[in-house]
Amino acid sequence: MTSDVTELERIWDLSRRIDLSPASATLRARLLEPAAGFLGAKTAVARVFSVARSAPKLERVDSLEISDSVHDAYLNRYFRFDPASPVLNVRLPQPLFADPDRPGEWVLGRSEASAGVPFSSSIRVSASQRRRGFRRYFREFLAPNDLYHHLGFCFQDASTRLTFLLDFHRGERSSPFSKLDMSRAMVLAALLHEKPARIAPGEGTHAGLSDREYEVARSVASGLTNKEVGTVLGISVRTVENHLRSIFAKLGIRSRSCLAARLREGNQGIGLS
Repeated sequence: MTSDVTELERIWDLSRRIDLSPASATLRARLLEPAAGFLGAKTAVARVFSVARSAPKLERVDSLEISDSVHDAYLNRYFRFDPASPVLNVRLPQPLFADPDRPGEWVLGRSEASAGVPFSSSIRVSASQRRRGFRRYFREFLAPNDLYHHLGFCFQDASTRLTFLLDFHRGERSSPFSKLDMSRAMVLAALLHEKPARIAPGEGTHAGLSDREYEVARSVASGLTNKEVGTVLGISVRTVENHLRSIFAKLGIRSRSCLAARLREGNQGIGLS
């Protein structure tokens, strides 16, 4: 009984310390590091999506021990194979979990160790398609990056409809996540699901960027190449490249995908209006 009480107190204390509201710190410090430590994960990533007309829209990304190149590969090539992608643009009445017993499946919960309830509402991708996509996703993306053992869950902020997708990983040589780890994640996700996020695109300063740098950053974030940015703004490609180096240095990032995500972070005071 004492150990059960202690376990519940640990989870409750962790959920209280996690802050999802706008602040100067990133989700890495406020969410990933404490949660990964609690679940015994080597690497972790938090991606925040908003509901869009045709597909979920990435608003921000924070990670723990995952490189920018891995982020870029995920967003540019493998996101469509992620079994979680179909659930990110629908209303989530409660947290969803990656089913450890059925790779590629997401479930509403696991009342016992044997089975969960598959989540299919508003999702047009069949279970067999998700499993096929997962096999390729694992073979080409997860395994080569040693994201071998996976524990994932997503929850939604009811007021903003922002969906938080959290993935925790261990390497191939590590032990898989246990049923206890899954139970811990379920309790944590349920508490976070009820925690207001209120993370939205913000207004204010340009986070130290000059007006021209801000124009370049907005253009790059919209998907334009350096040559296209130069044409639109009437500057040379070399000037665009110089501005990008300055932008990356000021924002502490190293890739275009991270720039796009940072420009949508309300807590950084950079808007895309």
